[in-house]
Amino acid sequence: MDEAAVAARLEALERSPAPAAARFDAPDAPRGRWAVLPSAFNPPTLAHLRLLELAREAAGAERGAALLTTRNVDKRVEGAPLAERVGMLLAARASRPALAVLAANRARIADQAAALTAAFPEASFDFALGHDTLVRLFEPRYYAGGATGMARALERFFARHRVIAANRGAAAAAEVAAWAAQNAAPFADRILVIALDERHARVSSSAARSRLADGGAGGDLPEEVAARIRARGLYAPG
Repeated sequence: MDEAAVAARLEALERSPAPAAARFDAPDAPRGRWAVLPSAFNPPTLAHLRLLELAREAAGAERGAALLTTRNVDKRVEGAPLAERVGMLLAARASRPALAVLAANRARIADQAAALTAAFPEASFDFALGHDTLVRLFEPRYYAGGATGMARALERFFARHRVIAANRGAAAAAEVAAWAAQNAAPFADRILVIALDERHARVSSSAARSRLADGGAGGDLPEEVAARIRARGLYAPG
């Protein structure tokens, strides 16, 4: 897909008043079971791709997809434009042809799930989440109606979807499992905890952006992504 088509499709997502999703790596709609990793991908890192690979294996999914979230519950869109983030993900496919690239126009996980289900009714989706995103999934402040609204939204979400949760940063997989057992007990059978190795667990897009802005190398990025960043002057020192 060329850059103009990517930009047009993203603009259509943003204009849609309803939850909506689109696919960028191929014209056909997803079918079967998919594992998706929702993130801002600003930029995509090796940790994103490793987490998605492990989640696909754990879920027994046919495909794995990076799900660009065009909105965020806590942050504004800053850094690379959304079209550039899609471009970076498509670049990463050069050595990972099985990687699919999707986008959804909603910030909350439950709403992203609704968008995917509406757009691709012949597929089912399991969500790969780092520990920090798992915690946000169970934060009442992100739901209309607080705790009551959250309970209703999560009942609908977990009726159709599973979560593949992974350690991130200093939180080990055992800590993630303990947190889920204490805070997500009604849905324990729908949450699978997987372990990222220490190197990938400590990688973050924000740290990668900081290094790039300071003129450093993109060592935690896929080679194709780092090359695109250099060629297009993204995250340039300034």
